[in-house]
Amino acid sequence: MEPIRIALLGAGNRGRYVYAEYAKQRPDEMKIVAVAEPDDAKRSAIVKEHGIEQDYACKDWKQLFEKPLALDGVIIATQDTMHREPILAAMERQYHILCEKPIVTTEEHSREIAKKAEGYDKIFVIGHVLRYSPFFTRVKNILDSGELGKLIGIELDESVGHIHQSHSFVRGHWRNKEESSPMILAKSCHDMDMLCYLADSGCESLSSYGDLYHFKKENAPKGAPMRCLDGCPVESECPYAAQKIYLGKKTDWPVNVITTDLSMEGRIKALQTGPWGRCVYHCDNNVVDHQVVQAQFLNGVTANFTMSGFTMETHRTLRLMGTKAELKGDMEQGIIEIDEFSSREHKTIRIETKREGHSGSDELFVADFIRQVRENDQVGRTSINASLQSHFMAFAAETSRLANGEKIDIASFSK
Repeated sequence: MEPIRIALLGAGNRGRYVYAEYAKQRPDEMKIVAVAEPDDAKRSAIVKEHGIEQDYACKDWKQLFEKPLALDGVIIATQDTMHREPILAAMERQYHILCEKPIVTTEEHSREIAKKAEGYDKIFVIGHVLRYSPFFTRVKNILDSGELGKLIGIELDESVGHIHQSHSFVRGHWRNKEESSPMILAKSCHDMDMLCYLADSGCESLSSYGDLYHFKKENAPKGAPMRCLDGCPVESECPYAAQKIYLGKKTDWPVNVITTDLSMEGRIKALQTGPWGRCVYHCDNNVVDHQVVQAQFLNGVTANFTMSGFTMETHRTLRLMGTKAELKGDMEQGIIEIDEFSSREHKTIRIETKREGHSGSDELFVADFIRQVRENDQVGRTSINASLQSHFMAFAAETSRLANGEKIDIASFSK
């Protein structure tokens, strides 16, 4: 069977190291035949790694779409605010579409995409990869088996991790909601999606609290300069010192995001001139660093969700409360524990999982997209409609947060 032919729009971290990497490792399944990427170094890397003809390597996706392309589909991995136009253009050309989450960054555009997607007969999926993780797959199977009885409540914690928080949401691309989107959408539409997936129901209403508590000017240590390399007096004790994060032996994520030149000289230059060298207390960030959401679903299930940047590691933990048993789990460790009420039996399930790629989810997600395209099968673990529901939950949570926890009715809100 021939590999599917894909145009990659955006060759940044996800574009290159997830989607293009999959094609490089499995050339019999997927081939990147065209790329649009404004950064010359990133675009050149994809061209070289995938043998793309120069005519099909463009700075802008609009230039690329003007060419006679023999494609099965497109992978949209541009910055979040840039998704809308290529989505609509790809739909006009009847391409299969894989788009990074979030789909778009405003309520208005979400409603527009929802309307355009009605009746679209090509594969259109969003990177809600957690539905494919070995951990959540096993949890979902346990739920569906009835082993926990009727599900009553969900507790889901997303530990963003203090380094991820500082890299992506204080210094990085998702630091400012006017330039990107609220953090609950950019980071946690994954989790809103998982709450719907586990509850097996649409959300009825929710409320939310949260704020930017720590990463702001008034919390800067005395004498802290605008940039970490400019002689910071508290470098040795600051966990967010750029020197500690980006100038060590490690050159994979998040280091490979700040520059394509991973030599020590290249990284130092990036910190001297780019956003990742700034003091975390002197940035233009305005997204939250801690937020909670309480939700009720149409079938009566309730959920508590916590997203926090004040954790050591980046991971997710879960607790499900059923009428017959309680389940506790850790996605990254691949551990599920079940306590059965009647027998008092305690059961531990260990799942083989990977640390990288959302614990193995990325690879399984791309594989299923390829299968769906080859078979023109609209039925996968996720869909554009399911993803849109998570987005409306995220927008509603941000509206509630800004209104000091006001209860938001999702049905009315999404309309």
